[in-house]
Amino acid sequence: MDKAALLGEVVRHVRELRCKADDMTVGVLVPSECDEVGVEGRENYEGDEASSRVKAWVCCADRPGLMSDLSRAVRSVRARAVRAEMATVGGRTRSVVEVEMVEMAGDDHGTAGGRLGRLELQSALRTVLFNRDGVGLLAENYKRPRLSSRQ
Repeated sequence: MDKAALLGEVVRHVRELRCKADDMTVGVLVPSECDEVGVEGRENYEGDEASSRVKAWVCCADRPGLMSDLSRAVRSVRARAVRAEMATVGGRTRSVVEVEMVEMAGDDHGTAGGRLGRLELQSALRTVLFNRDGVGLLAENYKRPRLSSRQ
């Protein structure tokens, strides 16, 4: 076997291993090194309500109060979290939330309203991403705010 044939065989084997590694990491949450926000989803129209299930994710530095900020962002767009996954590695967090947004058919938004809801959600999550006020509070003996059901 000459050098060119050997090199070709090595390149083929490396590509095969890379494909196997990519297949194994599908569905595994690993935080990336850059901050990112994403929203993708689909719309369903059943009966009187138009609902859309949206998968949203935020990848950023871990900080106190991050999960409560995420839940506030979801509630701010009149949505409901159906499922959530979170992975933290080396001070970085990736949170994936499946959200259900329901609007009544009388709102006259149609599919544009579904897209508008996704854009609102992405904007709210971007606000969470850029809210770095909680980062410095860790060193200052940070305590979570007490939430009371009484008003």
